[in-house]
Amino acid sequence: MVAKELGVFEENEYNFTRDLKSAYRRSLKSSTEAKIFDTIPDHYFWDIKAPQMHKDVVRKNRYNPFRGREFSDFFEMRGSERYMQRIHMKTNLNDSTSIYRRY
Repeated sequence: MVAKELGVFEENEYNFTRDLKSAYRRSLKSSTEAKIFDTIPDHYFWDIKAPQMHKDVVRKNRYNPFRGREFSDFFEMRGSERYMQRIHMKTNLNDSTSIYRRY
């Protein structure tokens, strides 16, 4: 049926099946899943809670290098960043006061 519809040329001159095979040869070599994973960058699969650096690298304290590490984990770092932002923005919240409002 396809030969009847697309067979406008003589068989020796043009072969549409050979043309389709040569056009899609490269794309048919890999699966659809492999094509999708090839487009995603590697850093999308990194876990933010697991450190991605070597064990011998120790982060130093930015404010006082003699005190040791600034944060022990990811969540403590985020809390410290929120504290520094409150200090910088001067929101005048006491540290013993909750940052969540009760209505």
